[in-house]
Amino acid sequence: SKTSGSGGSMFARMKLKALHNRNFQNIDGSDCNSGLLKSAGEKGFFKNLYCGRGTANLPTERIYDIICSSGTFFLSRSHPCTEVFPDLIKLIKRGGSLIILTKKSYLDKDYVDWGIVKEMLRKNIIEEVERVYIPGYRKVFEFEKDRLSMAAILHYRVLQ
Repeated sequence: SKTSGSGGSMFARMKLKALHNRNFQNIDGSDCNSGLLKSAGEKGFFKNLYCGRGTANLPTERIYDIICSSGTFFLSRSHPCTEVFPDLIKLIKRGGSLIILTKKSYLDKDYVDWGIVKEMLRKNIIEEVERVYIPGYRKVFEFEKDRLSMAAILHYRVLQ
């Protein structure tokens, strides 16, 4: 398994602890922030740590059962969006999963190109397993329209 944005969020630590409690021990982490990555490495959950943007410093073969990201995708134009999905999918074993947790309102940003995902779905490269929305993702800021702070969990299965 691999987690993206492995830095140090409370959710990331909870996710990693839950994986370890279920006997998942072969977990790699990546983050573009070396300081956060160092902090994450000190927790002792990761087998390998990769520092860099996107998939630049990651392995090139299909070695992961799951790639999971929490709070990394779609935040801004400088954060990963759907353009990295094809590269991530190439790292996941057939039948494996790409799971993204983000704020629901980010999914509608003008810089998110859902055409990439639609094309991958059309070509049967991936299938959407589920898309779940849950209130209470994080504290609501006064400028936000989404007063429920809806989380979006996107789950895709790799078919080829």
